[in-house]
Amino acid sequence: MQHPGHLMRRALQVMNVLWSQEVSHMITSPQFAALNALHREPNIDQRTLGERISLDRSTMAEVVARLSARGLIRGERHSSDGRRKTIRLTPKGYRALQQLIPATHTMTDRLVGALDDEEQAELLRLLGVVVGSNERTNGQRPVRKLSRSASISTRTGSTSPPVQRGTRAARRGPGGDPPRGARSR
Repeated sequence: MQHPGHLMRRALQVMNVLWSQEVSHMITSPQFAALNALHREPNIDQRTLGERISLDRSTMAEVVARLSARGLIRGERHSSDGRRKTIRLTPKGYRALQQLIPATHTMTDRLVGALDDEEQAELLRLLGVVVGSNERTNGQRPVRKLSRSASISTRTGSTSPPVQRGTRAARRGPGGDPPRGARSR
């Protein structure tokens, strides 16, 4: 079995190449996500924007700085809380987003085009499970659902609970029966 982390890294590399070919050499995927989020929810602060698109504070600060420098977004002081700075799309940012959206659909079609609709939905579901089960919430480590010794079957993708060594369960096969060829005591 190939390691899932390796395949995810390779899939990200493929996505980045396709992004560059189909979408933009200037706007990155995280920058597009920020523009899209600001279109859906204008006048939010940088921290909230980072939460919406799952970027850490330092990466979000870099994305905001680059988009501001290009004139695609602008920040302004919150009307009722002068300590907060809200961000919104500029008209140039809105036009850029509208130009990028069809290109992202083309890129996505190329990325997952080898899969039928059902497989694409399953891929999204599985990626959501992987991400959701490993995300940190309020700075806390994610809860592990499987122990380190749990195995993943390469044929079915099912998970098997770890077996305690030296126990009767370890000497039994699936369904609690002794493995074939095993001597009974």
